[in-house]
Amino acid sequence: MNPNKLKTAFCAVAILLIHSFSASAQKYLNNPLPEAWRTDSLLSSVSPADDYWWQTFGDTCLTTLIEEAVANNYDLMAAAKRVQVAKSMYNSALAGYSPVIGLNADWVNNQTSGNLAAASADPTLSRYLQADLSVSWEIDLFGKIYFRAKEGKEQYNASKEEYNAAMISLCSQLASNYISLRTYQAQKIVAENNILSQMAILSITETRFNTGLASALDVAQAKTVYLGTRASIPQLEAAIDNQINIIAVLLGKYPNEIYNRLVTPCEQVDFMQIVSVGIPYDLLRRRPDIRQAEYNIAAQAAAVGIAVTDFLPSLSLNGSIGYASHDPAEFFDNASLAFNITPSFRWTLFNGTERIQAHNAAKAQMQATVDNYNSTVLLAVQEVETAMSAYKNAVKQLVFLRELVNQGQITLDLSIDLYKNGLVDFQTVLDAQRQALSYQNTLEETRGSSAQALVKLYQALGGGWSYNNQ
Repeated sequence: MNPNKLKTAFCAVAILLIHSFSASAQKYLNNPLPEAWRTDSLLSSVSPADDYWWQTFGDTCLTTLIEEAVANNYDLMAAAKRVQVAKSMYNSALAGYSPVIGLNADWVNNQTSGNLAAASADPTLSRYLQADLSVSWEIDLFGKIYFRAKEGKEQYNASKEEYNAAMISLCSQLASNYISLRTYQAQKIVAENNILSQMAILSITETRFNTGLASALDVAQAKTVYLGTRASIPQLEAAIDNQINIIAVLLGKYPNEIYNRLVTPCEQVDFMQIVSVGIPYDLLRRRPDIRQAEYNIAAQAAAVGIAVTDFLPSLSLNGSIGYASHDPAEFFDNASLAFNITPSFRWTLFNGTERIQAHNAAKAQMQATVDNYNSTVLLAVQEVETAMSAYKNAVKQLVFLRELVNQGQITLDLSIDLYKNGLVDFQTVLDAQRQALSYQNTLEETRGSSAQALVKLYQALGGGWSYNNQ
Protein backbone atom coordinates (compact mmCIF):
# COMPACT_ATOMS: atom_id res chain seq x y z
CA MET A 1 0.00 0.00 0.00
CA ASN A 2 1.19 3.52 -0.77
CA PRO A 3 2.70 5.03 2.43
CA ASN A 4 0.99 8.38 1.86
CA LYS A 5 -2.40 6.74 1.51
CA LEU A 6 -1.73 4.65 4.61
CA LYS A 7 -0.80 7.75 6.57
CA THR A 8 -3.89 9.65 5.37
CA ALA A 9 -6.23 6.80 6.20
CA PHE A 10 -4.77 6.21 9.63
CA CYS A 11 -4.78 9.88 10.59
CA ALA A 12 -8.40 10.22 9.47
CA VAL A 13 -9.44 7.32 11.68
CA ALA A 14 -7.38 8.54 14.64
CA ILE A 15 -8.67 12.13 14.41
CA LEU A 16 -12.23 10.81 14.18
CA LEU A 17 -11.54 8.81 17.34
CA ILE A 18 -10.38 11.87 19.23
CA HIS A 19 -13.27 14.07 18.11
CA SER A 20 -15.76 11.41 19.04
CA PHE A 21 -14.51 11.57 22.63
CA SER A 22 -13.75 15.24 23.08
CA ALA A 23 -15.92 17.44 20.88
CA SER A 24 -19.13 15.69 21.92
CA ALA A 25 -18.20 14.12 25.22
CA GLN A 26 -21.69 14.77 26.57
CA LYS A 27 -23.06 12.06 24.28
CA TYR A 28 -21.34 9.56 26.56
CA LEU A 29 -23.78 10.34 29.32
CA ASN A 30 -25.47 7.11 30.34
CA ASN A 31 -28.41 9.11 31.68
CA PRO A 32 -29.62 12.06 29.56
CA LEU A 33 -29.76 15.37 31.38
CA PRO A 34 -33.18 16.62 32.53
CA GLU A 35 -34.67 19.23 30.23
CA ALA A 36 -35.36 21.69 33.06
CA TRP A 37 -34.97 22.22 36.80
CA ARG A 38 -37.82 22.08 39.28
CA THR A 39 -38.02 25.84 39.72
CA ASP A 40 -40.40 28.19 41.50
CA SER A 41 -40.85 31.95 41.82
CA LEU A 42 -37.35 32.38 43.31
CA LEU A 43 -35.56 30.48 40.53
CA SER A 44 -35.51 31.61 36.92
CA SER A 45 -34.81 29.41 33.91
CA VAL A 46 -32.85 32.27 32.30
CA SER A 47 -29.22 31.29 31.72
CA PRO A 48 -27.04 32.59 34.58
CA ALA A 49 -24.56 35.32 33.77
CA ASP A 50 -20.83 34.70 34.04
CA ASP A 51 -20.34 37.44 36.60
CA TYR A 52 -18.89 37.84 40.06
CA TRP A 53 -21.82 36.41 42.02
CA TRP A 54 -20.52 37.56 45.44
CA GLN A 55 -21.22 41.15 44.42
CA THR A 56 -24.95 40.37 44.60
CA PHE A 57 -24.62 40.27 48.40
CA GLY A 58 -23.88 44.00 48.38
CA ASP A 59 -21.13 43.57 50.99
CA THR A 60 -17.97 45.49 50.10
CA CYS A 61 -16.06 43.74 52.89
CA LEU A 62 -16.82 40.32 51.39
CA THR A 63 -15.85 41.51 47.90
CA THR A 64 -12.53 42.86 49.21
CA LEU A 65 -11.79 39.63 51.07
CA ILE A 66 -12.41 37.52 47.98
CA GLU A 67 -10.12 39.70 45.90
CA GLU A 68 -7.38 39.31 48.52
CA ALA A 69 -7.89 35.55 48.71
CA VAL A 70 -7.61 35.20 44.93
CA ALA A 71 -4.33 37.09 45.04
CA ASN A 72 -2.79 35.41 48.10
CA ASN A 73 -4.29 31.96 48.73
CA TYR A 74 -1.52 29.37 48.60
CA ASP A 75 -3.67 26.49 47.39
CA LEU A 76 -4.84 28.61 44.47
CA MET A 77 -1.30 29.69 43.67
CA ALA A 78 -0.25 26.02 43.68
CA ALA A 79 -3.06 25.27 41.22
CA ALA A 80 -1.79 28.09 39.00
CA LYS A 81 1.71 26.59 39.09
CA ARG A 82 0.27 23.25 37.98
CA VAL A 83 -1.22 25.04 34.98
CA GLN A 84 2.21 26.40 34.12
CA VAL A 85 3.71 22.92 34.43
CA ALA A 86 1.06 21.49 32.11
CA LYS A 87 1.67 24.27 29.60
CA SER A 88 5.41 23.59 29.62
CA MET A 89 4.78 19.89 29.06
CA TYR A 90 2.46 20.73 26.15
CA ASN A 91 5.11 22.98 24.59
CA SER A 92 7.64 20.19 25.13
CA ALA A 93 5.41 17.82 23.18
CA LEU A 94 5.10 20.39 20.37
CA ALA A 95 8.89 20.47 20.18
CA GLY A 96 8.71 16.97 18.71
CA TYR A 97 7.82 18.57 15.37
CA SER A 98 11.17 20.37 15.29
CA PRO A 99 14.52 18.87 14.31
CA VAL A 100 17.23 18.34 16.89
CA ILE A 101 20.36 20.28 15.97
CA GLY A 102 23.68 19.78 17.67
CA LEU A 103 27.20 21.14 17.34
CA ASN A 104 30.17 18.88 18.05
CA ALA A 105 33.86 19.85 18.09
CA ASP A 106 36.89 17.74 19.04
CA TRP A 107 40.65 18.08 19.10
CA VAL A 108 42.04 14.54 18.93
CA ASN A 109 45.59 13.87 20.12
CA ASN A 110 46.05 10.11 20.12
CA GLN A 111 49.05 7.80 20.16
CA THR A 112 48.88 4.00 19.85
CA SER A 113 51.44 1.65 21.39
CA GLY A 114 53.84 0.01 18.95
CA ASN A 115 54.45 -2.89 21.33
CA LEU A 116 50.90 -4.21 21.01
CA ALA A 117 51.43 -5.43 17.45
CA ALA A 118 52.85 -8.90 16.61
CA ALA A 119 56.11 -7.27 15.66
CA SER A 120 57.46 -4.24 17.37
CA ALA A 121 56.76 -1.01 15.55
CA ASP A 122 56.99 2.66 16.13
CA PRO A 123 54.11 4.22 18.03
CA THR A 124 51.45 5.78 15.83
CA LEU A 125 50.61 9.40 16.57
CA SER A 126 47.35 10.88 15.34
CA ARG A 127 46.40 14.49 15.71
CA TYR A 128 43.44 16.18 14.07
CA LEU A 129 40.70 18.73 14.60
CA GLN A 130 37.09 17.97 13.73
CA ALA A 131 33.79 19.87 14.05
CA ASP A 132 30.36 19.11 12.64
CA LEU A 133 26.74 20.21 12.77
CA SER A 134 24.35 17.29 13.30
CA VAL A 135 20.62 17.20 12.60
CA SER A 136 18.06 14.58 13.62
CA TRP A 137 14.43 14.90 12.60
CA GLU A 138 11.63 12.42 13.21
CA ILE A 139 9.08 12.60 10.43
CA ASP A 140 5.56 12.31 11.85
CA LEU A 141 4.51 9.70 9.32
CA PHE A 142 1.66 8.16 11.33
CA GLY A 143 0.79 10.92 13.78
CA LYS A 144 2.66 9.86 16.93
CA ILE A 145 3.96 13.39 17.55
CA TYR A 146 0.52 14.79 16.76
CA PHE A 147 -1.11 12.57 19.39
CA ARG A 148 1.53 13.42 21.97
CA ALA A 149 0.94 17.12 21.36
CA LYS A 150 -2.82 16.57 21.43
CA GLU A 151 -2.57 14.75 24.76
CA GLY A 152 -0.43 17.56 26.19
CA LYS A 153 -2.84 20.21 24.97
CA GLU A 154 -5.88 18.50 26.50
CA GLN A 155 -4.04 17.97 29.79
CA TYR A 156 -3.12 21.65 29.77
CA ASN A 157 -6.79 22.56 29.21
CA ALA A 158 -7.79 20.18 32.00
CA SER A 159 -5.30 21.84 34.37
CA LYS A 160 -6.87 25.24 33.64
CA GLU A 161 -10.26 23.85 34.54
CA GLU A 162 -8.78 22.40 37.72
CA TYR A 163 -7.64 25.93 38.55
CA ASN A 164 -11.11 27.29 37.79
CA ALA A 165 -12.64 24.70 40.12
CA ALA A 166 -10.17 25.68 42.84
CA MET A 167 -11.08 29.32 42.28
CA ILE A 168 -14.80 28.67 42.65
CA SER A 169 -14.20 26.52 45.72
CA LEU A 170 -12.05 29.22 47.32
CA CYS A 171 -14.59 32.00 46.71
CA SER A 172 -17.40 29.79 48.03
CA GLN A 173 -15.45 28.74 51.11
CA LEU A 174 -14.58 32.31 51.91
CA ALA A 175 -18.14 33.56 51.42
CA SER A 176 -19.52 30.67 53.47
CA ASN A 177 -17.15 31.27 56.40
CA TYR A 178 -17.75 35.01 56.20
CA ILE A 179 -21.50 34.45 56.45
CA SER A 180 -20.95 32.12 59.41
CA LEU A 181 -18.89 34.85 61.08
CA ARG A 182 -21.65 37.41 60.61
CA THR A 183 -24.25 34.89 61.83
CA TYR A 184 -22.36 34.29 65.09
CA GLN A 185 -21.92 38.02 65.55
CA ALA A 186 -25.65 38.59 65.02
CA GLN A 187 -26.45 35.87 67.55
CA LYS A 188 -24.14 37.54 70.02
CA ILE A 189 -26.03 40.80 69.56
CA VAL A 190 -29.30 38.91 70.10
CA ALA A 191 -27.90 37.42 73.30
CA GLU A 192 -26.67 40.81 74.55
CA ASN A 193 -30.04 42.42 73.84
CA ASN A 194 -31.84 39.62 75.64
CA ILE A 195 -29.49 39.93 78.58
CA LEU A 196 -30.62 43.54 79.03
CA SER A 197 -34.25 42.45 78.84
CA GLN A 198 -33.65 39.60 81.27
CA MET A 199 -31.88 41.91 83.72
CA ALA A 200 -34.96 44.12 83.71
CA ILE A 201 -37.21 41.12 84.37
CA LEU A 202 -34.90 39.93 87.14
CA SER A 203 -35.16 43.37 88.72
CA ILE A 204 -38.97 43.13 88.58
CA THR A 205 -38.99 39.74 90.31
CA GLU A 206 -36.62 40.98 93.02
CA THR A 207 -38.83 44.01 93.63
CA ARG A 208 -41.95 41.87 93.84
CA PHE A 209 -40.14 39.42 96.14
CA ASN A 210 -39.06 42.25 98.47
CA THR A 211 -42.67 43.47 98.65
CA GLY A 212 -44.01 39.96 99.27
CA LEU A 213 -45.76 39.68 95.92
CA ALA A 214 -43.48 36.95 94.49
CA SER A 215 -41.63 33.92 95.76
CA ALA A 216 -37.92 33.29 95.90
CA LEU A 217 -38.51 30.73 93.17
CA ASP A 218 -39.45 33.51 90.76
CA VAL A 219 -36.17 35.29 91.50
CA ALA A 220 -34.14 32.08 91.12
CA GLN A 221 -35.82 31.20 87.80
CA ALA A 222 -35.30 34.72 86.43
CA LYS A 223 -31.66 34.62 87.46
CA THR A 224 -31.24 31.17 85.85
CA VAL A 225 -32.46 32.45 82.48
CA TYR A 226 -30.26 35.54 82.77
CA LEU A 227 -27.11 33.57 83.65
CA GLY A 228 -27.82 30.97 80.97
CA THR A 229 -27.91 33.66 78.30
CA ARG A 230 -24.71 35.24 79.64
CA ALA A 231 -23.04 31.82 79.55
CA SER A 232 -23.68 31.61 75.79
CA ILE A 233 -21.56 34.72 75.10
CA PRO A 234 -18.10 33.07 75.54
CA GLN A 235 -19.13 30.22 73.25
CA LEU A 236 -20.22 32.68 70.56
CA GLU A 237 -17.00 34.68 70.96
CA ALA A 238 -14.98 31.49 70.50
CA ALA A 239 -16.95 30.70 67.35
CA ILE A 240 -16.33 34.24 66.05
CA ASP A 241 -12.58 33.93 66.65
CA ASN A 242 -12.56 30.54 64.94
CA GLN A 243 -14.24 31.93 61.82
CA ILE A 244 -11.76 34.82 61.66
CA ASN A 245 -8.91 32.32 61.91
CA ILE A 246 -10.35 30.25 59.05
CA ILE A 247 -10.79 33.34 56.88
CA ALA A 248 -7.21 34.39 57.60
CA VAL A 249 -5.87 31.06 56.29
CA LEU A 250 -7.96 31.43 53.13
CA LEU A 251 -6.44 34.90 52.66
CA GLY A 252 -2.93 33.59 53.19
CA LYS A 253 -2.52 35.78 56.27
CA TYR A 254 -2.22 35.48 60.03
CA PRO A 255 -5.39 36.11 62.11
CA ASN A 256 -4.03 39.25 63.80
CA GLU A 257 -3.66 40.88 60.38
CA ILE A 258 -7.41 40.86 59.72
CA TYR A 259 -8.92 40.66 63.23
CA ASN A 260 -9.66 44.36 63.60
CA ARG A 261 -11.31 44.45 60.17
CA LEU A 262 -13.73 41.63 60.96
CA VAL A 263 -14.41 41.84 64.68
CA THR A 264 -16.96 44.65 64.23
CA PRO A 265 -20.33 43.02 63.39
CA CYS A 266 -22.44 43.84 60.35
CA GLU A 267 -26.19 43.61 60.30
CA GLN A 268 -27.49 40.51 58.56
CA VAL A 269 -30.08 40.95 55.81
CA ASP A 270 -32.68 38.64 54.33
CA PHE A 271 -31.60 37.19 51.00
CA MET A 272 -34.73 36.64 48.95
CA GLN A 273 -33.48 37.45 45.46
CA ILE A 274 -34.45 35.68 42.26
CA VAL A 275 -31.61 33.50 40.96
CA SER A 276 -31.09 32.62 37.30
CA VAL A 277 -30.32 28.90 37.15
CA GLY A 278 -30.80 28.24 33.42
CA ILE A 279 -31.29 24.64 32.35
CA PRO A 280 -29.31 21.50 33.27
CA TYR A 281 -27.51 21.50 29.91
CA ASP A 282 -25.84 24.81 30.92
CA LEU A 283 -23.79 22.90 33.48
CA LEU A 284 -21.80 21.24 30.67
CA ARG A 285 -20.29 24.58 29.70
CA ARG A 286 -20.29 26.34 33.08
CA ARG A 287 -18.98 23.75 35.56
CA PRO A 288 -15.17 23.55 35.43
CA ASP A 289 -15.15 20.02 36.87
CA ILE A 290 -17.33 18.83 33.97
CA ARG A 291 -15.16 20.63 31.42
CA GLN A 292 -12.09 19.12 33.07
CA ALA A 293 -13.65 15.66 32.75
CA GLU A 294 -14.26 16.31 29.04
CA TYR A 295 -10.67 17.38 28.47
CA ASN A 296 -9.51 14.26 30.30
CA ILE A 297 -11.51 12.14 27.86
CA ALA A 298 -9.88 13.92 24.92
CA ALA A 299 -6.42 13.52 26.47
CA GLN A 300 -6.98 9.82 27.05
CA ALA A 301 -8.26 9.40 23.49
CA ALA A 302 -4.96 10.88 22.32
CA ALA A 303 -3.15 8.41 24.57
CA VAL A 304 -5.01 5.61 22.77
CA GLY A 305 -3.77 7.11 19.50
CA ILE A 306 -0.20 7.02 20.81
CA ALA A 307 -0.62 3.37 21.76
CA VAL A 308 -1.88 2.60 18.25
CA THR A 309 1.07 4.33 16.56
CA ASP A 310 3.44 2.13 18.57
CA PHE A 311 2.40 -0.71 16.26
CA LEU A 312 3.49 1.28 13.19
CA PRO A 313 6.94 2.10 11.79
CA SER A 314 8.83 5.31 12.37
CA LEU A 315 10.88 7.31 9.94
CA SER A 316 13.63 9.73 10.84
CA LEU A 317 16.22 11.70 8.95
CA ASN A 318 19.70 12.04 10.42
CA GLY A 319 22.64 13.90 9.01
CA SER A 320 25.74 15.89 9.77
CA ILE A 321 28.12 18.23 8.00
CA GLY A 322 31.48 19.46 9.19
CA TYR A 323 35.25 19.59 8.76
CA ALA A 324 38.13 17.41 9.93
CA SER A 325 41.84 18.04 9.34
CA HIS A 326 45.25 17.17 10.79
CA ASP A 327 46.46 20.64 10.00
CA PRO A 328 44.34 23.43 11.54
CA ALA A 329 45.46 25.72 8.73
CA GLU A 330 43.70 23.45 6.22
CA PHE A 331 40.60 22.97 8.39
CA PHE A 332 38.18 24.82 6.08
CA ASP A 333 39.60 23.50 2.80
CA ASN A 334 37.22 21.61 0.53
CA ALA A 335 39.20 18.46 1.11
CA SER A 336 38.42 18.70 4.85
CA LEU A 337 34.66 18.69 4.30
CA ALA A 338 32.78 15.66 5.62
CA PHE A 339 29.06 14.96 5.66
CA ASN A 340 26.55 12.17 5.86
CA ILE A 341 22.80 11.79 5.33
CA THR A 342 21.14 8.79 6.97
CA PRO A 343 17.42 8.20 6.51
CA SER A 344 16.31 5.73 9.19
CA PHE A 345 13.32 3.37 9.04
CA ARG A 346 12.38 1.48 12.19
CA TRP A 347 9.56 -0.97 12.70
CA THR A 348 9.28 -3.22 15.72
CA LEU A 349 7.59 -6.35 14.44
CA PHE A 350 7.42 -8.28 17.69
CA ASN A 351 8.05 -7.52 21.35
CA GLY A 352 5.87 -10.04 23.08
CA THR A 353 2.51 -8.57 24.17
CA GLU A 354 3.91 -5.30 25.51
CA ARG A 355 2.27 -3.07 22.90
CA ILE A 356 -0.99 -5.01 22.99
CA GLN A 357 -1.23 -4.65 26.76
CA ALA A 358 -0.34 -0.96 26.59
CA HIS A 359 -3.10 -0.46 24.03
CA ASN A 360 -5.62 -2.36 26.16
CA ALA A 361 -4.62 -0.32 29.21
CA ALA A 362 -5.07 2.95 27.30
CA LYS A 363 -8.55 1.92 26.16
CA ALA A 364 -9.53 0.87 29.68
CA GLN A 365 -8.24 4.17 31.05
CA MET A 366 -10.26 6.04 28.45
CA GLN A 367 -13.41 4.20 29.50
CA ALA A 368 -12.61 5.09 33.12
CA THR A 369 -12.49 8.78 32.16
CA VAL A 370 -15.88 8.41 30.46
CA ASP A 371 -17.26 6.84 33.65
CA ASN A 372 -15.77 9.70 35.67
CA TYR A 373 -17.45 12.17 33.31
CA ASN A 374 -20.82 10.52 33.94
CA SER A 375 -20.25 10.57 37.69
CA THR A 376 -19.22 14.23 37.61
CA VAL A 377 -22.34 15.27 35.70
CA LEU A 378 -24.62 13.30 38.04
CA LEU A 379 -22.99 14.91 41.07
CA ALA A 380 -23.31 18.38 39.51
CA VAL A 381 -27.03 17.93 38.92
CA GLN A 382 -27.50 16.62 42.45
CA GLU A 383 -25.63 19.61 43.92
CA VAL A 384 -27.77 22.10 41.99
CA GLU A 385 -31.03 20.39 42.98
CA THR A 386 -29.96 20.26 46.64
CA ALA A 387 -28.83 23.90 46.66
CA MET A 388 -32.04 25.10 44.98
CA SER A 389 -34.17 23.23 47.50
CA ALA A 390 -32.15 24.54 50.44
CA TYR A 391 -32.33 28.12 49.19
CA LYS A 392 -36.03 28.31 48.38
CA ASN A 393 -37.03 26.57 51.62
CA ALA A 394 -34.75 28.81 53.71
CA VAL A 395 -36.42 31.84 52.13
CA LYS A 396 -39.88 30.43 52.91
CA GLN A 397 -38.78 29.79 56.48
CA LEU A 398 -37.54 33.39 56.75
CA VAL A 399 -40.99 34.72 55.93
CA PHE A 400 -42.57 32.81 58.81
CA LEU A 401 -39.73 33.43 61.25
CA ARG A 402 -39.88 37.19 60.91
CA GLU A 403 -43.54 37.12 61.92
CA LEU A 404 -42.78 34.54 64.61
CA VAL A 405 -40.13 36.83 66.15
CA ASN A 406 -42.60 39.72 66.18
CA GLN A 407 -45.26 37.60 67.85
CA GLY A 408 -42.74 36.23 70.31
CA GLN A 409 -41.82 39.75 71.42
CA ILE A 410 -45.47 40.71 71.71
CA THR A 411 -46.07 37.60 73.84
CA LEU A 412 -43.14 38.48 76.10
CA ASP A 413 -44.28 42.08 76.56
CA LEU A 414 -47.84 41.01 77.37
CA SER A 415 -46.72 38.31 79.81
CA ILE A 416 -44.55 40.83 81.69
CA ASP A 417 -47.45 43.28 81.97
CA LEU A 418 -49.78 40.57 83.21
CA TYR A 419 -47.16 39.34 85.68
CA LYS A 420 -46.70 42.83 87.07
CA ASN A 421 -50.43 42.97 87.69
CA GLY A 422 -50.46 39.54 89.29
CA LEU A 423 -52.67 38.03 86.57
CA VAL A 424 -50.25 35.22 85.51
CA ASP A 425 -47.53 33.31 87.27
CA PHE A 426 -43.85 33.76 86.50
CA GLN A 427 -43.69 30.50 84.49
CA THR A 428 -45.60 32.28 81.70
CA VAL A 429 -42.90 34.96 81.59
CA LEU A 430 -40.15 32.33 81.64
CA ASP A 431 -41.67 30.50 78.70
CA ALA A 432 -42.07 33.75 76.77
CA GLN A 433 -38.44 34.71 77.49
CA ARG A 434 -37.04 31.41 76.30
CA GLN A 435 -39.23 31.37 73.20
CA ALA A 436 -38.35 34.95 72.25
CA LEU A 437 -34.63 34.20 72.50
CA SER A 438 -35.04 30.94 70.59
CA TYR A 439 -37.06 32.59 67.81
CA GLN A 440 -34.53 35.41 67.39
CA ASN A 441 -31.61 32.98 67.31
CA THR A 442 -33.41 30.80 64.77
CA LEU A 443 -34.10 33.85 62.62
CA GLU A 444 -30.41 34.77 62.54
CA GLU A 445 -29.45 31.16 61.82
CA THR A 446 -31.93 31.00 58.96
CA ARG A 447 -30.70 34.29 57.55
CA GLY A 448 -27.24 32.76 57.53
CA SER A 449 -28.60 29.49 56.11
CA SER A 450 -30.36 31.25 53.25
CA ALA A 451 -27.16 33.14 52.39
CA GLN A 452 -25.16 29.92 52.68
CA ALA A 453 -27.61 28.14 50.40
CA LEU A 454 -27.31 30.99 47.90
CA VAL A 455 -23.52 30.59 47.92
CA LYS A 456 -23.87 26.83 47.43
CA LEU A 457 -26.26 27.43 44.54
CA TYR A 458 -23.89 29.82 42.78
CA GLN A 459 -21.06 27.34 43.36
CA ALA A 460 -23.12 24.43 42.02
CA LEU A 461 -23.98 26.45 38.91
CA GLY A 462 -20.27 26.97 38.28
CA GLY A 463 -20.14 30.74 38.66
CA GLY A 464 -17.04 32.77 39.44
CA TRP A 465 -13.74 33.89 38.03
CA SER A 466 -11.78 31.72 35.64
CA TYR A 467 -8.16 31.13 34.68
CA ASN A 468 -8.58 33.18 31.50
CA ASN A 469 -9.53 36.23 33.60
CA GLN A 470 -6.22 36.18 35.47
